[in-house]
Amino acid sequence: MEIVLVVMVVFSFAVVGWLAIAQSGEPPARGMAAPSLSLPGSDGEAHSLPPPPGSRAVLFFHPQDETPECVAMVERFSAAAPAIAAAGASLWTVVVSSRETAVAYAGAHGRDLRVLCDANGRAAKAYGALVNLGFLKFARKLIVLVDERGNVERAWRDTVEPGHVDELLAALAQPSR
Repeated sequence: MEIVLVVMVVFSFAVVGWLAIAQSGEPPARGMAAPSLSLPGSDGEAHSLPPPPGSRAVLFFHPQDETPECVAMVERFSAAAPAIAAAGASLWTVVVSSRETAVAYAGAHGRDLRVLCDANGRAAKAYGALVNLGFLKFARKLIVLVDERGNVERAWRDTVEPGHVDELLAALAQPSR
């Protein structure tokens, strides 16, 4: 009985350690240049990430799953897309998936969202949002606000929830720093 308990404890620590290693790190710090990449969009075109300097951009990384939390975030961003555009910012969702999968997901949950497809996870890793389990890669929820100069203005991560969209809208109402 004691051996089974020891094995279970060791196995639990190994799993927790593996999950900790699978996380890709931190998003760029406030004031740092946002990583520059080019990704295919759900529209079939290549897009620069972040968009060219001159206007603010909102990047929303998410795992593209069917959990209530993720669906609520995507639907909240879809509803907020007109307000984000009215504030002069572009909104991009970034998912670690193929174009076909991203188009199907956006069609089901976020019809007003422009989706960038990060099939190999390069962008998610550069922004500190990639979870790589070896057999499965996905982006954890992360919101990054990029200022007019292409620098990170603010980031929301880990326990990102629909209320953070309201915080984002309030931040967009203020001039960038």
